[in-house]
Amino acid sequence: MLKREIMAKEDAKESIVKTRDARPWGTIGMPEFGIVTALPKEFAATKAMLHQPQRMHVPGDHNIYEIGHMPARDGSGDHSVVLTLQTQPGNNAAAISATSLLRTFGSITDVLMVGIAGGAPDHRRPGHHVRLGDIVISNHYGIIQYDLVSLSPEGAVFRGASRPPSTPVLAMVNYLEAERLSGHYPWEKHMRRGRNIPHADRPPDSTDVIHTPKPPYRGTLTHPQDSDRKPGHPKVHYGRIGSANILLRNPQIRDQLRDALDIRAFEMESSGIADGSGQHGFLAIRGICDYCDQYKNDIWQQYASIAAAAYARALIEAFPIDAAQ
Repeated sequence: MLKREIMAKEDAKESIVKTRDARPWGTIGMPEFGIVTALPKEFAATKAMLHQPQRMHVPGDHNIYEIGHMPARDGSGDHSVVLTLQTQPGNNAAAISATSLLRTFGSITDVLMVGIAGGAPDHRRPGHHVRLGDIVISNHYGIIQYDLVSLSPEGAVFRGASRPPSTPVLAMVNYLEAERLSGHYPWEKHMRRGRNIPHADRPPDSTDVIHTPKPPYRGTLTHPQDSDRKPGHPKVHYGRIGSANILLRNPQIRDQLRDALDIRAFEMESSGIADGSGQHGFLAIRGICDYCDQYKNDIWQQYASIAAAAYARALIEAFPIDAAQ
């Protein structure tokens, strides 16, 4: 009887392995990169960056998966990428999604959190001034879980910070920055892949308005001149991203955290991704869609989602096949 039970368990394990190794996604191969999105518009934007995306259902896993590939830029082959959508926004849901993703696909080396966020503009410093449609990369500063920050009249002291992203991913972020300095913006051409998504076009600059951060919030601030900015295109920023289970709509708190912790963007998932990815590499890539105030709306959300997804593709395709494995 005991022997029969043991054999039944072994048969069940073998069945699961065969199901996962059968590769119902065809010849794409086991994924190297996992991408997590929190909202349907982020999922749609990132799916547009995949070649031949195919839906995949894994028994016992509640994540929704699309698997496709992105060709390596050096012609060495195709990177296999799996994309998933959280069941709901928030750090807790993000951690669950990342954990399930990595349990199902043990071949993944790095997890990217791709989507939208609120920006922390700073009109006093043009180089740090985050505008709508820009892209913020967490790079080596990682993620600050700002609901674990102690705020007092003396200042802010953060109690929760994620580990930094993996060295290979950071190296490739630096490589893309070096390309930008040489006048190459590979993510911009990928933004065209999302052009068939509704509201994909860049909104008019007249809708990019910063309101004064003090009551009654009716005044506006002027965007500073920035010689490093290409008009009509997203600028890429590198710095800390604040993450919490809080929908921030207070410009005074935004600016206080910006100044105390050098935060460039605020969102609700990346801390969960950092926790849920364990020892795997991770990176947060965020397109800016609002300014974390009471005037936030949906006008820039789809464009910002596409900008973040396009940068994610540029990052993945920059890896040679051997380097990503």
